[in-house]
Amino acid sequence: MAAKSRMEKYKIEITELINIGITVKSAWKIINNKISDDEKISYNAFLHFINKNIK
Repeated sequence: MAAKSRMEKYKIEITELINIGITVKSAWKIINNKISDDEKISYNAFLHFINKNIK
C-alpha cells in the first residue's frame, strides 16, 4: 500500500481554492505558507497531486 501524500490533509482546501478560480501556482503558495519549512512541497509534486486527485 502506498503512503499517503503530505497534501492529503489539505485536499479539501486545495479543491476549494481551485474551484473558486485561484491559479494552481497561487494555491501552491498558500498551502506552502501553512506548513513548516522542512515539509515544503515542490511545485511539480503539487501539480501532480492536483492533476491526479482533483482535476
